[in-house]
Amino acid sequence: MTTLLQFVDPANIENLYPLTITRPAADLRCGILTVAEKWMHDLGIEVKNSGFLTRPHLYHTQSRFAPLKPNLDTDTIIQIHGATIPNPLLINKIKELKPGDALTHNNEILVSCITSASAEITNTIAYVESCDRIDRPYHIFAFNGKEIVQDFGRITNGRSSQAISQSNRSFGPHPIFIEEGAKVECAILNSTDGPIYIGKNAEIMEGSLVRGPFAMGEGAVLKMGTKVYTATTLGPFSVAGGEISNVVFWGYSNKGHDGFLGNAVLGEWCNIGADTNASNLKNTYDEVKVWNYKSGRFEKSGQQFCGLIMGDHSKCGINTMFNTGTVVGVGCNLFGAGFPRQFVPDFSWGGAQGFVTHKLDAVHKTAALVLPRRKREYGEFEKQVMEYAFQTTASLRGEE
Repeated sequence: MTTLLQFVDPANIENLYPLTITRPAADLRCGILTVAEKWMHDLGIEVKNSGFLTRPHLYHTQSRFAPLKPNLDTDTIIQIHGATIPNPLLINKIKELKPGDALTHNNEILVSCITSASAEITNTIAYVESCDRIDRPYHIFAFNGKEIVQDFGRITNGRSSQAISQSNRSFGPHPIFIEEGAKVECAILNSTDGPIYIGKNAEIMEGSLVRGPFAMGEGAVLKMGTKVYTATTLGPFSVAGGEISNVVFWGYSNKGHDGFLGNAVLGEWCNIGADTNASNLKNTYDEVKVWNYKSGRFEKSGQQFCGLIMGDHSKCGINTMFNTGTVVGVGCNLFGAGFPRQFVPDFSWGGAQGFVTHKLDAVHKTAALVLPRRKREYGEFEKQVMEYAFQTTASLRGEE
């Protein structure tokens, strides 16, 4: 009998827009790994035995979000609420489940155990202990420091780091792990408050100042003189420079120049222009309100510090200024003087002086130029996702 893993999108997936317009919830990155990667590691289930129960536009022959394909009537399927982050207690509870069992939390199913022959739930078990769930985009940076620590253990347990070059200054009680092919020279690495993970073929250029917890994925780059304060993740093949604090770059995104970004989340294929700054604290020190796609209004976030949330394939020009808690949708191109409003609808072109629609053909053209720079292809699946995003957000731009 084979155990399969299926990641189920939350019923209110719009609460995680714009980040989940273009991906399932379980594909969100928090810490070093995505939510799905954490579960596969902790349950010992291979990628080939996992799949996504998500929205139709994310299914395609080229998609990495393939649906589950049970092979046998006797297969056991563990269904996971895609925005739930695993913890040891929850993992142990799951291992005790039998077909027909489900764990519920606050009257919502977190995990169910079914078979490929029967999806019927016959026994619900209340999970009363705490668990972290990414219910809003800002939860990603709020949980990020804690999750870097957890993922560091998952990735490095039983392994040996590459040696740290003597040109660096490193100190602190937490470990520093450097993967094969990574380059780190003339940097200061402070692991006093958390570990530092440097991925395969990543590079920290000279003069960079890094405080843990911090992680950078494969092929990521910190430019010369970068200041990284804490709880920051630089996803695969991303580039960062200037001053960053508690930021999650999902992957393949650039902030290669001076300027401040804090308490923020950037999707894939974003670009932040030189000297761009984003406020993460109101002058009044009040709780930050953040746009919510589901309710169609600004909602209290519970966060005093909240910067920029930016969807995939969005860009901003040099000297762009963002107010506290700004949400920028998918496929935007922002430029010009002044502060854009705190919610920029998907596929907007312009800035503080106003917006027009960023035409889909233009988005396709730019993406087809950008992706090959990272040895990726802008193929039919990527076009399908962007076309869905364009259509489903039309009303936000005042289009019929």
